[in-house]
Amino acid sequence: MAILRKKGRGTKILFLCTAAFLLFLILPGFAAAQAPAQKDGSVIYIQGEMNSRATVYVTKRISSYSGAKGLMCRLFYPESYSSGLNTQKVSDLYKSFTPYPTGIEEFVDEYGNRGAVLSWDGEIRIVQLDLQFKVELYSNFYPVLSNAPYPVILEDSQAAYLESTELVPSDDLIINYIGRTLSRDLYREIDVVQSVFLWLDRNIGLLSSDDSESSALLVLKRRAGDERGICNLACSLLKGLGIPARVVYGISFQKEIPIETPDEIVVYDLPNRERYWVEVFFPDLGWAAYDPHGMYLSLPSHVIKMAHAPDSSLASEVWNTRKGEFILFKEFIYDINSDEISLSYVGSSEERVNKLAVSPPVKDLTVYSNEPDLSLEPLASEEKGTRSVDDTLFTENTDISRKIDIVATRNRVYAQQFIIDRPVRLSEVRLPLIKFSDDGRIWIEVFSDQNGRPSQKLFRTYSINSSAVRHMMEDNPWLVFPVGKNTQSDLLPGAYWIALRSSGDCIFNWYTSEGNTAGGACDSRFMDVSIKKSHWNNILNYDMNYQIGGEPID
Repeated sequence: MAILRKKGRGTKILFLCTAAFLLFLILPGFAAAQAPAQKDGSVIYIQGEMNSRATVYVTKRISSYSGAKGLMCRLFYPESYSSGLNTQKVSDLYKSFTPYPTGIEEFVDEYGNRGAVLSWDGEIRIVQLDLQFKVELYSNFYPVLSNAPYPVILEDSQAAYLESTELVPSDDLIINYIGRTLSRDLYREIDVVQSVFLWLDRNIGLLSSDDSESSALLVLKRRAGDERGICNLACSLLKGLGIPARVVYGISFQKEIPIETPDEIVVYDLPNRERYWVEVFFPDLGWAAYDPHGMYLSLPSHVIKMAHAPDSSLASEVWNTRKGEFILFKEFIYDINSDEISLSYVGSSEERVNKLAVSPPVKDLTVYSNEPDLSLEPLASEEKGTRSVDDTLFTENTDISRKIDIVATRNRVYAQQFIIDRPVRLSEVRLPLIKFSDDGRIWIEVFSDQNGRPSQKLFRTYSINSSAVRHMMEDNPWLVFPVGKNTQSDLLPGAYWIALRSSGDCIFNWYTSEGNTAGGACDSRFMDVSIKKSHWNNILNYDMNYQIGGEPID
């Protein structure tokens, strides 16, 4: 579910990213802190397949109480396709528009996308659009055997996906410098493409919230962007190298994908919402994918494609009015009929990236060895400050705009690592929680860190009786867990963990941010308390939302 406030033709979206800067002090009377473990993740190679069937219900509702007039929207319809390592079959598409539009112009655009432009001439109060369809999705993660040479030999049919646009300036000198440096001494397209993916996931941070600025050059300057911006940057680099690439718009549904490695279980999940990714053309493979959240070459069968185009703007829906403001509400509901996952761990790469990424194996893969010089003046970083304006908050991950909500009070205990950069007396922890059932208590436990996992329990907060919490507080889901005045809660700079604990039969969902957008790649874990000898050996590809409050101490 998503809500956007819009005024005329513009969209205002605020974003917050977090970072931690480490100081290592040794002071008496404080809880000992261990230096944070390596923040980098790796590319996990898996093989196998996924097959999912679902009935999809998409609702988009416009509300206006300011006399908005002349509403227009461009939306896309899902289509069947098979290319690269993914197949999508769509059937029984049903469309409903209330009130009925003044004008409906269905189209097939120059990129092959099918959709409609809808318009309402008069004043609007509430307009609702509903799509319902069935979809079958197949994902192939078997070894990729591509030997297409680089430079790539192409046909004229791919020319549209080599063109430069305002958001994807593939003819920019800086973009071309990075691409040429990465592709030096590489002679297969697959090696060049994987090198671009790796470089992006080592050097460009992923923002959890939608950024109003998504041009490739701005993302490069900031060293961070939302998924649209990173997709535009990826397409710029690839097109500049003569490799056809396009941005894809679609939706995804939430369903865990567990991958068992020799030491740990990595759990991937996606939210019920819109998303963007990249498709890259291989003459001997077709269109293969790159998802900025950590998917190389293939996508899970939990993602539905709606449209593709040379950049994110051309691939996106459009909503605007001639006059007045409106609120756009979006909801995505899925009836998952079947979800078959047969994936096995093959190995992990030595290449380090800033997230947990997965890829099918690539035979004889060679990646870049020449690093672009990012200290050059045209590439000087314009990173934004990340500290909260509230001086009582020392670390946080508060963006719930792209949330995954997980049941956090049953058989699993979820934990999130946090890092503080100065001595702190922790006074409270705040979590975004939604209550579904009463009869129990909830509280937070704070742990030390050892080798990137929760270790010794240091203290706990007061517990909250679940009956004192209102049901379904989606408008303001943040609960405050105070620390007792007599509790020793002084912490040295370093890494720690918070874990949500519960008693009784209460059910609470904890909001999380999709992807490894804050902190390290392995900083969210859970322990399955329903089994004997449970361990913190389950890693999540998303970050729990939280705030840590207190006061600095000398």
